Amino acid sequence: MQHQKINSIAALLTGLAGVLHAAALTADISHLDETAFLIDIPMVTSATRMSQHQSDAPVSMTVIDRATITASGAQTVPDLLRLVPGFQVAHVNSNKYAATYHGHSDDFPRRLEVMIDGRSVYMPLISSPDWTSLALHLDDIERIEVIRGSNTATQGSNAFMGAINIITRHPATEARASASITLGSLDTANSNLRFSDNTSMGHYRLSAGHEKNTGSKRFNDGAKRDYLSFSGSFAPTLRDQIDIRVGVDRGHTTIGSLKGETYRSVVTPERAYRSDFQHIFWEHTINPNLTFELTGYRNQLSLSEDSPTIDDIFKNQFKYNIYKDWLANPAKYALEEAGFQEILNSNPSLKLLSENGATRQEDFQFSITHQQSQISTSAGLGYRRDTGKGDTLFDQGDVHSTRFRLFANSVIIPNQAYTINLGAMHEKEESGPGATSGRAGLSLHITQDLTLRYGVSSSERLPSLHERYSQSTIYLTPDKSQIFDAISRPNPDLKPERMLSHEAGLLYKFRSLPGYFDLRVFNERITNGIATYRHPFYDEHEMSGRTIRVSENLAEWQNQGAEFQLKLQPSDAFWFLLNYAYVNNTAKSFAITSTREFNRSELAPRHSASLLLNWQPRPDINLSAGHYFVDQMHWLEGDTREAYNRTDLRAAKHWALNSQTQAELSLSIQNAFGPTYQEFYDYHDFERRFFVQFRLKYH
Repeated sequence: MQHQKINSIAALLTGLAGVLHAAALTADISHLDETAFLIDIPMVTSATRMSQHQSDAPVSMTVIDRATITASGAQTVPDLLRLVPGFQVAHVNSNKYAATYHGHSDDFPRRLEVMIDGRSVYMPLISSPDWTSLALHLDDIERIEVIRGSNTATQGSNAFMGAINIITRHPATEARASASITLGSLDTANSNLRFSDNTSMGHYRLSAGHEKNTGSKRFNDGAKRDYLSFSGSFAPTLRDQIDIRVGVDRGHTTIGSLKGETYRSVVTPERAYRSDFQHIFWEHTINPNLTFELTGYRNQLSLSEDSPTIDDIFKNQFKYNIYKDWLANPAKYALEEAGFQEILNSNPSLKLLSENGATRQEDFQFSITHQQSQISTSAGLGYRRDTGKGDTLFDQGDVHSTRFRLFANSVIIPNQAYTINLGAMHEKEESGPGATSGRAGLSLHITQDLTLRYGVSSSERLPSLHERYSQSTIYLTPDKSQIFDAISRPNPDLKPERMLSHEAGLLYKFRSLPGYFDLRVFNERITNGIATYRHPFYDEHEMSGRTIRVSENLAEWQNQGAEFQLKLQPSDAFWFLLNYAYVNNTAKSFAITSTREFNRSELAPRHSASLLLNWQPRPDINLSAGHYFVDQMHWLEGDTREAYNRTDLRAAKHWALNSQTQAELSLSIQNAFGPTYQEFYDYHDFERRFFVQFRLKYH
């Protein structure tokens, strides 16, 4: 059955590629706009903090460029990650996303670093990025560098399984002014305004937007946001470069665990948020070979979840048939209702989903980079302070952690035949454990077009603020003398997670056509993994049978498999991307209670694939199609999801209104051929969706 599924998908992708390829070979095109796909093995910076050819990098990487972003028809950054081999992306609900590498994750993936221009947006309050509050528009992005494999030796604990660096566009490369509006399914109405200009010292950009939708008809899980960001790049002297980025994002989204007796029994409160950031980067060139860099940033995020009602409490505590009975005959349950009302009165900070609180992250880093023909080295020191507050998550009051880090990366190129990469990082928690990670990679350049790579890394991940200090209690009385439910307890003694990974790779650049093929074979063994453990909870006023959550180092699993990505441009009018990943995930038992064990084999999909094709039959017409296949998998805290196929289509028409003004009208269709499917929860459907976008640029 498994082979039949894969064969059918392969046949579909091959047939679609053949049709568009044949059409592309007959097309005549004399002009390509800024989204032209100029395929070559790209330069990257995120793997070692130094600019290097991707064939010299110590780990497999995927680069999502402007052409790919446009052709995909994606509406969010997580949607773009479907084009990365080995990644899984899910709509947890209409406006909440989960993105993870090699599965083994829940709605808050914890082992993936996400950065914007090197600034981490991994929030310690939720141990994950909040994709809806980044003050970022897709038009702000120049490219996304995705590191497929551990990068703790370069970027620290958060990059345990991989890392994403979203690199924004330099203001000098943008149009003087631009505007876009997107309308479509879920009552989507998004708009963005941008303005770029220059001064005697450099360039700057302002980007502002308003977005809203009503969510699905079943849950009305809509969202609304307003954001404003500033990006400036200035050169006050010939030796100095200063980049300044600030932004603010405000809005709300409807959240909820869409899991229950029926979809009518789930609770979907509204969660407001406020976020802002400040980021400064200073680079000083001491001499042509020596550079000094200083980086500092501050992120702040506040989440405010609606308080529950009696209706929500009954939905959360009882099976749906009892809930319906209560609605029909409330007097019958008057005693229970009075008890639950007392609980609400005794716990004014009670939030059912615990997405409530505030977090602040402050980070400073100093580094020196020395580059010469054979050896280049970047080394430095860093300091980070994470703060979390919120009665729902931290009963004990505000919590914080302070980390120091020392790192060094070297790229050694003795001759044209091979490249050696060495990297190490040591992190120390001020009041906790330390973690040391190291990596070594060797790239053999067999020919100018063929590179073989082997890498080994030993990685350690420090526990997050939430994992160490999460404590939540629901009291039965206002004086807190009696406990109704002890939800979670902290474990400040958590130890670092550990992973030993090996990978072998092949990178081949085609000579006859623009494009390349990248293959990765990997083995990742994770030990000391942090997982939630449920054990019996007893109190002098408490009945037996209740359990409490505590995070402990009790998980162990292994990922083995292979991934490849193929980028090819057979003609000026046509290009395509093909990605495939095979992951064999073997997990040992996860204890949930003292009597029941968790043991699932589909914590990552065995097979996943994506294909993106782009055809420009005329200079003013652009057509693209994307197909995605994800095999069966289980999301922790979610549901077991069946395999699904999804096809997205996009068509765009361009106009030159005059020599300085250009316009574009596009139609994107997601899941164009159906059927409706679910990505995370049983009751949250992803159906066919339409989006129309109009974009105007003034140069």
